[in-house]
Amino acid sequence: MEKDSALCTRIAHHLVDAINATPVDVAPCQHAMLNDVFPEDIYQDMLGNVPDKQAFRPMSLELFHDSEGISTRDLIELPDIGVARIAEEQQALWWAVGTAIMSTDVKSAVFGCLAEDLAPVFGCNTAEVNDQPIFVSTALRVETESYYMPPHFDDLPRVATMLLYLPPDDSLDGLGTSLYEYLPKWQRPFRKAHRELRRAPFLPNTGMYFSGNKRKSRPGWHGFERSNKAVVGDAPRVSLLTTWYTGTPETHADCPDIVPVGPLP
Repeated sequence: MEKDSALCTRIAHHLVDAINATPVDVAPCQHAMLNDVFPEDIYQDMLGNVPDKQAFRPMSLELFHDSEGISTRDLIELPDIGVARIAEEQQALWWAVGTAIMSTDVKSAVFGCLAEDLAPVFGCNTAEVNDQPIFVSTALRVETESYYMPPHFDDLPRVATMLLYLPPDDSLDGLGTSLYEYLPKWQRPFRKAHRELRRAPFLPNTGMYFSGNKRKSRPGWHGFERSNKAVVGDAPRVSLLTTWYTGTPETHADCPDIVPVGPLP
């Protein structure tokens, strides 16, 4: 497989610029909604090179399947394991995308912006957040049916999440990740325990990142609201999911798609 280091570096620098240019919100947890995530020409190249369905594997066939038992949430692990399953002419692009997102440059930008929420998770001060041992996974995902995920937060070893959305137009807006606040009992005698505060727009070349872990202050409740299938239909929703984990090589030895954060090639 050809590895285009220049393309990888260009993608990473553009993404870091987008992260650094976007103000961080603190309610209900530290997060940011991103625009202009990829250079426009690369974004169009990605849209035109979504791999064939057979290159994806089910995310969880037990949890996500249609009435005929066919998986409705599938993924390709980046940058190496899953890329080997796609067409040879597409491999260099998706290797570069995955390697850029999983780089130290991008992690440092995200963790610097989430430092106040991540420090208590790591048990360190904010200046030390970027010094913690971190592993990362990135997957290209395709979802082909409406689904619902209730409000939840991530336990260790997960510490932060980034979602980058790859729709061709704005027809699927409203299907992004939602962030919630947890209401005290006196505020919800006839209401749900969680109230949606913000939902990421599912628009071209956008995304979000957030501190989705449990904390005493600003716990990162997130999920997906129920969508109206009659309106949404089964149009494929393509995105990139990146998760950062704490741990050591031994911690993640049995998870080959979780790798150490590394420098750009």
